[in-house]
Amino acid sequence: MGRTVPSFRVLLESIVLELATFRRALRGEDRKAFDSIMNMARKHASSSTVAPMLDPMESMFLSILIEQQKEINRMKEAQIVSSGCAVQQAGQPDNMLDKKQ
Repeated sequence: MGRTVPSFRVLLESIVLELATFRRALRGEDRKAFDSIMNMARKHASSSTVAPMLDPMESMFLSILIEQQKEINRMKEAQIVSSGCAVQQAGQPDNMLDKKQ
């Protein structure tokens, strides 16, 4: 039997297709940036599949934000390494979800 509910990957690709007209209207550099953020969304398709309560667009935007935050973190780390100084808060979790209860 076939699927009755489309997978997140199928939904994601249908959203990308819906945005194709917008993409075509972008200039070269912006089009490359658009393609890059769509690829960011694709990287987290598996996570989005196991969180079906999210709207596909919300999941897509969250995936993009995660990838952008990872890039920001890499840039900060590179800046710290190049400057030779690091400030670290010992034992502080980044998120309340990481705290042990």
